[in-house]
Amino acid sequence: MFKYTNMWIIYAIIAIAILCFIVAVINKIKNWQIVHSIEKKKKLDREKASRRRISTKDKEYVLKRDNYTCQICGISKQFFDDMCPGSGDYLLLEIDHVKSVYKGGYGSDVNNLQVLCWKCNRKKGGKKSNEDLSRTITYGIHYLHPKMKSLNSYKGSDYYE
Repeated sequence: MFKYTNMWIIYAIIAIAILCFIVAVINKIKNWQIVHSIEKKKKLDREKASRRRISTKDKEYVLKRDNYTCQICGISKQFFDDMCPGSGDYLLLEIDHVKSVYKGGYGSDVNNLQVLCWKCNRKKGGKKSNEDLSRTITYGIHYLHPKMKSLNSYKGSDYYE
């Protein structure tokens, strides 16, 4: 009877050892999946970062191509320079992706780049299109006083009196 009781203890110890082994294998699989998903996420982040980069040469090209003018609200460096020489340098113009990186756009394609003022760029973000934003803005060159829309008409006028 004593031997028979000892066998059950041995079987219980073996069963516990097998369960511990199974739990260890499951944990290894979970850890591998976590590490693998982290590595995959890092790879996607690196790829997205490379699509986001815009070279200095491309930035200059796009600024000149778009005549230093926001492609959504129409405000421009020239507009401010005409009002007060040198003030156009204070207009914060940024290069933006027409098709956002979020939606698969690339920064290396100059046809996918445009000039936006800082305000339009923040409002557009990565999920809105130019058309969506154009319908919602309430600022820009189109909202200026009628006498100021044409630079020639406000010079020498009584607008500032």
